[in-house]
Amino acid sequence: MIAPTSISSLLLIVLGLALTFLGKKLVKAIAFIVGGLIGALLALMISPLFLSPPFTYLAALIGFVVLGLISYFLLPLGGGVIAGLATFLLLRGVVGFLMAALIALIVLIIVVILFNKILAVGTAFAGSLVTLAGLGQLGLIFPSIIQLIILILLTALGSIVQFKT
Repeated sequence: MIAPTSISSLLLIVLGLALTFLGKKLVKAIAFIVGGLIGALLALMISPLFLSPPFTYLAALIGFVVLGLISYFLLPLGGGVIAGLATFLLLRGVVGFLMAALIALIVLIIVVILFNKILAVGTAFAGSLVTLAGLGQLGLIFPSIIQLIILILLTALGSIVQFKT
């Protein structure tokens, strides 16, 4: 019988490698699905006020596609807003309000412009960490320097693969 920790370890390794090499696509697909589900649910809540039941399902489908596409295409802006807001919140006590707002705006613009590259490297790094956690849970404990080398190699390879696709 396979131990539950072995199953969770293998699951972590597989999910980590998927995130490392397919992270950008996964994040965009998840954004589309989440936005689409929100659109479908909103349409199902509102459409019965105006449409009869067979057409409410069509409205839900349209809501899914429309809000899914909006979520997909606005993902870079959302990432930029989150990065800008985090920057502002971190800096507002360190520098003046106006300077914090200006730096936050610059960060927002940079993240929106470089979103695909940042997303590729970020997901490759996160996936590498998850993979290392799975290996550790499996009982493969490496010295720190080996873990760092594995982390750097997986992140670099994952970033290269994601940049090419």
